[in-house]
Amino acid sequence: MKDKIIKIIIFAVAILDCILALAFAFTFDDDKKDAFSQARLVQAENPTMMADFTAATPEALPDLVAKYQDEIKNLNDSLKGVQLQKDILYTYLQDLKGLNENNFEQYKADFPTRAEGLFAKCDKKQEYVDGFNAVNSLKDLEAYVRKIESEYASLKQSYLESCNYMKAANSIVSRADMINATASANKKATDLEEMQKDLKSFKSSSRLQTLFMVIGYCLGGLTILLLLCFALLKMVKEFKTSYKILIVLALFAIVVFIGYAIGSSVLSPSAIKMGLTVGGFKMVNAACFTVYVCLLGALLAILVTGIMSAIKNRR
Repeated sequence: MKDKIIKIIIFAVAILDCILALAFAFTFDDDKKDAFSQARLVQAENPTMMADFTAATPEALPDLVAKYQDEIKNLNDSLKGVQLQKDILYTYLQDLKGLNENNFEQYKADFPTRAEGLFAKCDKKQEYVDGFNAVNSLKDLEAYVRKIESEYASLKQSYLESCNYMKAANSIVSRADMINATASANKKATDLEEMQKDLKSFKSSSRLQTLFMVIGYCLGGLTILLLLCFALLKMVKEFKTSYKILIVLALFAIVVFIGYAIGSSVLSPSAIKMGLTVGGFKMVNAACFTVYVCLLGALLAILVTGIMSAIKNRR
């Protein structure tokens, strides 16, 4: 009876998940997927902009466009400064990675001169100078390089996120600017209404996608939980014949852990565009790594089984 209830629950949730997936598929315009991603990013970073353009009137549009054009210009100017700091840090990091037992002492002796040129426009000049001066051996250098690598990765990620937001915001403002430049008052009102309709549609699609993903995760988690429960119950009842299940589960957990540990903490441009967090991106890497390892393990198992069978048949 309990098994039937569990199956009914899983089946009901699966149907609901499928309905949500179909609803999202039919309401989402694939031709506007780039605009959807841009609106989603702007909504996350600057919901005020989305609210302003969604509620804008043709009369208020010129001031609104000018306001956000200035905001984007200021962000662009700020990003140029961030890019400069990023480039300086990258060059410094390449210097450090190129050091070995043959050139370490010479580089350290020439570092004051090198630092003056390299860090001339660096906001953290003294920090980097003091940091390298504290490096007295190649062993110290390894730890210092890891620190600089981590700092560079964080700076690069922040820079890419800001660049993606700026592109997304600029796309929305540019569309509003084109509407604002329309000579016909009627067409201007119609185009603005169409833009606002799209923005509202993107927001509702985003909420539906989030709901769909949450239910999907719940369904997946419930399925895994039930599988583990059934496996554990079977092992308790028939431990001698089912201990292998525990070994397989342990190996699977180790593979997932390794995949998460070696996963990159630097978001790729596509990951940033999709709105993934660092943890989420590492989980995606872990999932891909696990699939590859399991696929390779299955192929090796088939190959080994075939070879062993061939050897036994010869005997």
